[in-house]
Amino acid sequence: MKKRTVFLGLAVFLLGLATGCSKDIDDYPKSNLRAISYFSFKPYHNADKNVFVEHVGEIDEVNKVIRVVLPPDVVLTGLRPYIELSPWTTVTPGSLTPMDFTSESVDFEVRAESGKVAVYSVVRELTYVYTKAELYSVSFPNFRDETGEVLRRVFPNFSNNSAVTVTVPEGTALERILVELELSAASQKASVEVCDDGSETEFVPFSGSGYVDFTHTVIFRVTPESGSAVNYRVTLAYPEEEEVF
Repeated sequence: MKKRTVFLGLAVFLLGLATGCSKDIDDYPKSNLRAISYFSFKPYHNADKNVFVEHVGEIDEVNKVIRVVLPPDVVLTGLRPYIELSPWTTVTPGSLTPMDFTSESVDFEVRAESGKVAVYSVVRELTYVYTKAELYSVSFPNFRDETGEVLRRVFPNFSNNSAVTVTVPEGTALERILVELELSAASQKASVEVCDDGSETEFVPFSGSGYVDFTHTVIFRVTPESGSAVNYRVTLAYPEEEEVF
């Protein structure tokens, strides 16, 4: 009988302990955190809006203002902002919700777990200037590589005078070769010129696709919207003959 009483008392104690813990968790104060920690427009979510690079907002936490600089030709209707928040926080409108940014300022309501609210104003400016002059690759549509794909070479880097050498079949007439250039997404609005006369000084506009004389090393000059040009060199060569011993 005594042993049964001890077990009963222990069970009551454990039940009381569990109930007390449950009550402590339920009574834990709700979070007052209510902040936007990251705000941007990403190309992946806005490919149809002329967004080609990520535009990250500058957050002024004191005044609850987010400033983001966009290109002048961006489509302001249906833009999808990417938003990161503090823990236990919600935002209205939500992240990736299509929105109209034709107004210079758009408000977002951030609500804490406790119910407290902060309002952030997103102020957009249409003054973004592309600064990159990145020629990614050069392709030759009339030639095929060993896999049967269009012959293509990727430049090793985007520094001035970055160069590639391309092997073409022996006897290929080099005076008129069709070329296609691929610029990086960050090089929107960049202009391209070509020098194919061997002078390395006489450049003419190039649309990105056209016929070029490769009897000399060809220089493609890429000038970004910001104005600092970068030269890329392309040389066409015949296969080296094997030495006969």
